[in-house]
Formats: sequence, C-alpha cells, structure tokens
Amino acid sequence: MNYIKALLFALLCTGLLAAPCLAQGLQEGFSGIRWGTPIEDLNRLEKVGSTGRVDYYVNPAVIHKFGEIEVPHVVFGFHDGRFFVAYAHIDTLEVFAQMKSQLQADYGIPMVKYLSESGEPSEYRWKKGQLKLKLKVQKYTGKMKLGIYYTPISKLVNEIRQEKYAETGIKVLPRGKPFTMTHIQLLEF
Repeated sequence: MNYIKALLFALLCTGLLAAPCLAQGLQEGFSGIRWGTPIEDLNRLEKVGSTGRVDYYVNPAVIHKFGEIEVPHVVFGFHDGRFFVAYAHIDTLEVFAQMKSQLQADYGIPMVKYLSESGEPSEYRWKKGQLKLKLKVQKYTGKMKLGIYYTPISKLVNEIRQEKYAETGIKVLPRGKPFTMTHIQLLEF
C-alpha cells in the first residue's frame, strides 16, 4: 500500500514539474520555439524567403490547428537569426471570428484599425507583456492572418514592410507527406 502511495506521489510531482513546460504559453514562445531562439538551434525548419536582415521559414513536419480546423500556412520570422514573429494565414471567416473571440477573451478589448473608405474593421491589435498580436484582413484581397510579434526583437524591424513581404514575397509549395505530420494547436494560452 505504501508503494502505491509513493508511486502516486512521484507521478504527481513529475506532472507538476512537467506542466509548466507543456503549457508554455505565448509569452514564452510559439509552436514549441522560444522567442529569441537562434535559427542554428532548430533543425526542422525550411527557409522560404528573405528580405534584409529577416529570414522566413516553415516547418514541414507540423500542421497547426485552431480547434479542429487545420491552419496549414504558418511562417516563422528570424531577425539576425533570432525568432521574433509567427504569421498564420487564415482561410475562413469562421476561424477568423473564433480567433478574435478567443484573443479578446484572453487579452481584452483590442485596439481596432478601420478602413477609411468603408469604415469596416481591418485590423485588431493586442499588447501584453512582450507580445503584440495583430489579427487582420487585407484591404483588397480579403486575405486574413494572425501575426504574433516578440517586441524586444520586432521593434528592430519595419513591421509593415515585413508583413507585406510575408503576404506577397513568400511562396510556399503545397506540402507533401514524406513523414508523419505532427498537429499543434495554433493558440494555446
């Protein structure tokens, strides 16, 4: 009987020690990569573009999910070789609305940027700790994306120029299935 109690206590302690690692949270990093991590420390990412001192990568082994919906196009940005931004391209209005709702619940009321011609919201912004999150709709194309910025590094770059490059300069080919894919939740708080 004491053996079972000791085993249960050991399992409980192990779970308590491991929980913070598993529930890393956006303030620490994204998709298992800590903010500021050097690209040299990561071996699964494939380079898909570069502009100035910023390089962009994808992880072909991971398909991100939001709830049960796949978000297949996620790009990681590195300034001078250090991880500072993640862009997730959103395919449906339902996912956009659900993300906005979850972000608002977790980060509060966003700052909203409106289109001057139509008066419709085009961008929602949240700031918390060392993160800035932008959920936006492109004015003419209607494309949607979420950008998560680590501000100690992102303040060193022209965010608007980087966003435009990420939207138009990066061409990611459809992924093949050469190995088993891992599914990771896009937003975990």
